[in-house]
Amino acid sequence: MKNFLIGSLMIVILLSLLGCQQNKTQTENNSVQEGMKGFVEPEPSDWVKYIKPITEYMYYRTQAVVNNDINILWDQYQALKDNIDLKQGINVEKYEVESLNESFELIDANFNIESNGRIKVKTINDNEVIVLIHSGIAYLRNDFGDSGGEHLIKVFLEQKDNHWTVVKTDEYTLPEYKEWVKQQEKE
Repeated sequence: MKNFLIGSLMIVILLSLLGCQQNKTQTENNSVQEGMKGFVEPEPSDWVKYIKPITEYMYYRTQAVVNNDINILWDQYQALKDNIDLKQGINVEKYEVESLNESFELIDANFNIESNGRIKVKTINDNEVIVLIHSGIAYLRNDFGDSGGEHLIKVFLEQKDNHWTVVKTDEYTLPEYKEWVKQQEKE
């Protein structure tokens, strides 16, 4: 009887532990949800403050792609040269420059920062914010076709000498973007 009770107790404990394990999908969902916490639409005065450095970043980004020269962007934002991680989507502008210039020549670009939604801001402290943009970029090829698409990017800004500057970008990877879309549909 004693062995039966001990064996039953062990089974109950093992089953309880198995039930506590998270599956990978749940972890990914939580990661996307956690990444979105704290972002809010800025007040109009704050919107004006943050849209300018974001517009400047998008300008230099598209110019780097059109001119097939990542240094156009990196000369403005040296921090984007560091900690590049394609799998995580960190500072990956270099790959956009390379991939979009592989098969054709680009001659122009247009971007719309809020084409897919208003910017959202997460304040870290008085000198650091993260701006979430859901933008669109269209590149005009020399055959007058277009390339580009939708971008969901966290742009990390720091205030230096009374000027906001980009210090890091985190683009949503395709799996992260798909999960983000699912979360938006639920809300």
